[in-house]
Amino acid sequence: MDKTRRLAELVLQKHPEAFGPDYEKNKKALDELALIPSKQLRNHIAGYLARTLRVEVPEPEAPAEPEEVIEEAKTE
Repeated sequence: MDKTRRLAELVLQKHPEAFGPDYEKNKKALDELALIPSKQLRNHIAGYLARTLRVEVPEPEAPAEPEEVIEEAKTE
């Protein structure tokens, strides 16, 4: 397991509520919660967390109304 993934999983285990699918918010959270020696490593970890959490938490879709129901309502 590479360093980025290992550190991301460690930080996520300790502070799961602080991270989400937004890269910029993850960078700020990492600045506040962890001492990361380089900006490049921080950005890699933030990106990994954003990508991982985006896959795990899909955005809810709005229920689509069938076209037939809309057309029937217009004709009545």
